[in-house]
Amino acid sequence: MTKGNSEAQAGRGPLARALEPLRRLVMQEPGIAPRPRRRPSSLVYGLEDKVPAGALIALSGQHAMLALTFLIYPLVAAAEAGLSQGETNAMLTACAMCIGFATMLQCARSRFGSGYLAIHVPSPGAMPLAIQALALGGMGLMAATTLLLGVSQLFVARLVRPLRVVLPPEVCGVAVTMLGVSLADPALRRALGLEGSNLTVEHVPLMVSLLTVSLIVGVAIFAPRRLKLFAVLTGAAAGWGLAAALGLERPGSEALLASVPLIALPELHLPAFAIAPTLLPLAALMVMMNLVDVLSVTVSLEKMNDADWRRADMRAAGRAVTTCGIANILNGLTSGFQSGLSSSAVGLAFATGATARVIGILAGAFIFATAFFPKAIVALTLIPSPVIGGILLYTTAYLLVAGMELILSRRLSERRVFLVGLSILAGLSVALLPIKGQFPLWAQPLVSTPMSLGTCVAILLNLLFRIGISRETGITVRPGADPFPTMRDFLERQGDLWGARRDVIAAAIPVGAQALEVLLEHGIAAGDVEVRARFDETHLDVFLLYDGEPLVAPKERPSPEALLGEPAEVAAFCAYLIQRLSDRVTFGQTGGRSRIALRFDH
Repeated sequence: MTKGNSEAQAGRGPLARALEPLRRLVMQEPGIAPRPRRRPSSLVYGLEDKVPAGALIALSGQHAMLALTFLIYPLVAAAEAGLSQGETNAMLTACAMCIGFATMLQCARSRFGSGYLAIHVPSPGAMPLAIQALALGGMGLMAATTLLLGVSQLFVARLVRPLRVVLPPEVCGVAVTMLGVSLADPALRRALGLEGSNLTVEHVPLMVSLLTVSLIVGVAIFAPRRLKLFAVLTGAAAGWGLAAALGLERPGSEALLASVPLIALPELHLPAFAIAPTLLPLAALMVMMNLVDVLSVTVSLEKMNDADWRRADMRAAGRAVTTCGIANILNGLTSGFQSGLSSSAVGLAFATGATARVIGILAGAFIFATAFFPKAIVALTLIPSPVIGGILLYTTAYLLVAGMELILSRRLSERRVFLVGLSILAGLSVALLPIKGQFPLWAQPLVSTPMSLGTCVAILLNLLFRIGISRETGITVRPGADPFPTMRDFLERQGDLWGARRDVIAAAIPVGAQALEVLLEHGIAAGDVEVRARFDETHLDVFLLYDGEPLVAPKERPSPEALLGEPAEVAAFCAYLIQRLSDRVTFGQTGGRSRIALRFDH
């Protein structure tokens, strides 16, 4: 411990000193300063902003209410498995407690959370695994399976950072787009009243959903900036009111509410500590799909908080997966339901223009507190289905556009065109064709949603299409060549192959052309110039190798008269300009040849 830390601890009370090891375990230690973010103009409350108490409570309440509606999935799983009312209530309260704690941990600046406004919810994709586990061994086996899944996620979190190469923005864009397509089916079914075996459009649910989504969009677009914070709350309240007036209430809702107490301590069940081997392939697929889901949600939140977003923050994604693992370990120990990150919360954050992490922390506290109010949990699962459909329609629209924007942020070569196109077609095949039942039971989660299949195909095609693409390549430029077209054609061709960002290639072309022109037209290079480029997803490096004296950039700005002087003065002036235009430039020698090295952050 440093002297400064010792003095700081000496000034604290005994309790603070005793808790210092715990604080250091949980809180992030200072490290490399992250690239500063440029705040998007559409945000009302950014990631680090303080939110006034009134707006904070309202915004957190909206997120908590939306998250708790996802308790309908463990409710359906319990009904499918024939659990008693007591076991069902125990599962719901345990799940609410765990996702509330995980949400607070996820949003806080800690070693374990992403630090973004990411809300945990019961995972809809976990239903096949949960139903099978409940059928084979009851709540004990389901809890043990969830516990194993959570431990696996802790190990997988260590592998997230090296995955940057296999998860470039176009793959993440496919994942986000397919996430929107995955939400489209439940959104449209709820909005059109096509739930269950009913395939006839119901006009009353359609009216409720249209009112809900119209108010959300209307408030988000036309309302004053501060009122936009309550777009979803306004749409949901109006839709719920219309649904109540039209008699759209779930059958038996009053009896269900009457059967649960208002206040009660959570009833927790220990896991069975036994694993059914037949469930292991399914659990492994769930771990992989959670990783893809977490990455798509965190990328969406990163873009929302950074107007100059460039690439996925794999450190934050790794911490987000860690928190998901902790949440599922807690769910396993208490017989809760498998949880994951909410994509609907991303749409809500976009609608309100509020991404402050304090909103998520308070929302997590609200969710945790509802575990002690079973009647409130059950009441929130009874929100009219068309109202939820209207909210999901808004979220779907946002995710579709956000995914397309991610895909088009890179230059699309023939390889990437087919990567994106074939992956989207694979995802749409699940949405349009009844192919799920034709796969083995263990593989069905892989083809259960457009996002799962589309993203897996995108990852595999990305690995396949990387074959034959060199990370470094070069050309030889002879004296008399036109510098600008030569550099433009070379970098654009390589940018297409690498899938580099358009603005980075556009910035590198004139700087590289300027350096090449200095070498060729001022007699600095004796003979040919070798131009090489290297790309590694974080930087684009352009090297110019030549025979001759190395350039030396002046430390101070030369006078404009230098352009009319000797060739050496002109070269020095150009070297100074090159140094100012690139993110980093070095002049020197390597392998007996002089070199100009240009670096552009990607």
